[in-house]
Amino acid sequence: MKRTSKLLSLLLAALMLASSMVACSSGDDPADTSGAADSADTTVAEETTADPLADPFTGVTYDGYNFRLYGHIGDTVVFSTIYREEEKGETVNDAVFNRNKAIEDKFKIKISHVQAPCNDMYNIRNEVLPIISAGDDFCDLICAEGMDTVYKQNGLVNLREVDVFDFSKPWWLPAAESQTINNKLFTVQSAIAYNMLAYARVIYMNVDLAKNNNIAVPYDDVRAGTWYLDDWIKMTKDVYKDVNGNGAKDWNDVYGMSMSGKQWTTVEALGIETVIENEQKTALVDNVMSPEYQKFLEKSCSWLFGGNPGFLFRTSAKSGEAILDQFTNGTLLTMSNFMQNPIKVMDKINFEYTIIPFPKLDENQKDYRVASTGNNFAIPTTVKDITRTATIVEDMSRLGYIDVFPAYKDLALRGRYSSNQDCADMIDIIADRVWVSFANMNVGSSAPQHLYWDVWADQKDTPEFASKYAAKQGAIAKDIAKLNEFYYGTGK
Repeated sequence: MKRTSKLLSLLLAALMLASSMVACSSGDDPADTSGAADSADTTVAEETTADPLADPFTGVTYDGYNFRLYGHIGDTVVFSTIYREEEKGETVNDAVFNRNKAIEDKFKIKISHVQAPCNDMYNIRNEVLPIISAGDDFCDLICAEGMDTVYKQNGLVNLREVDVFDFSKPWWLPAAESQTINNKLFTVQSAIAYNMLAYARVIYMNVDLAKNNNIAVPYDDVRAGTWYLDDWIKMTKDVYKDVNGNGAKDWNDVYGMSMSGKQWTTVEALGIETVIENEQKTALVDNVMSPEYQKFLEKSCSWLFGGNPGFLFRTSAKSGEAILDQFTNGTLLTMSNFMQNPIKVMDKINFEYTIIPFPKLDENQKDYRVASTGNNFAIPTTVKDITRTATIVEDMSRLGYIDVFPAYKDLALRGRYSSNQDCADMIDIIADRVWVSFANMNVGSSAPQHLYWDVWADQKDTPEFASKYAAKQGAIAKDIAKLNEFYYGTGK
């Protein structure tokens, strides 16, 4: 892997340099090794850089243990991103299969799946609650979405209390931090599965269309940390072409950006959290009326509804008119989407494209946020040996980061991840900044992070924010009170 090679090269260079250094004597004769030179401390301190991807579990075995994954085998969103039944000659499928085979061989175990009765990943949480309550040791890892109802009834292990997990390692990603409240973390947000990347919100960009319109792909700005929402907005204004010359903005015209209906994880992608801990770290509080959220609404409403010629917005998709089709047809400069959606239709793309992260809201945002709906893998409290389960989960995450993530990156870029430095840098920035919003995964039906949907529904260039918030404020407060009762033992 590229990162590992760089680390090893630096380490080798440091060792070669240390071996070539000799102590200098104070005399004029270089052959004089007596006197003061002998008494001088000529020890050279060697600095070594530990490989962050090193294997911490060498020699650990579990005597044929059956490591059980609970989920629906037909689930392409969660379960398939951690388990594949056989090799198929497909890049990602085989990377997952071979990662699991390596884990089986290393720990002397068998990885198997326990079929969930339902085919809805959201209903699995309702299935496992009575099983856990009965104390049945039915699996080692639950693979499903929306596990908040399970942990709130004390059905899941608090991962922060498991010493095996090293959350400083890169395979845990920032997502583990975003889901930790009062040192409590219940869902596995790691590179154990690639859907952290698959459901990351990114920007696909048509490089050929950018070149034809004298627009620079913002590679350098992204690397420098100076890629902002205003830059993206300005970029879209410069790209519009009335293809049929009828003077109307039609679906098949050329645009800088297009959107239809509700778009998930938009505020999170701009670094905005709607439920946060207070300064004292004693409670969760409502952050909806933050200056950042209001700035986002002002900018987005002006962009969508303020007459930007390069932006097409529709409240819902019309039959036969999909945003993804606009992009694959080459009539869209930029498209906001989950990373995995365009991968399904890459055979239709006959132009050069790239993938870049969402911009920062403004210069006050410290780093890029790559918002993902995330993977939800959890350890039930019925597991008999937490250390064994945690060890296998940790190493599956490590090898997922080393082997599966690069395979998925290469698939997303049609094999250009290793050969194109600009594209590789963008994907690395994206992969290392995957973030799962706490509000999006835990708050409940009040969904404060989606308040912009209500504001956008008015289709006004000046947002009516306060009234929309007032209508939801009571429901948001009730949801937060329930969370505080669980995380802090108080409803305040």
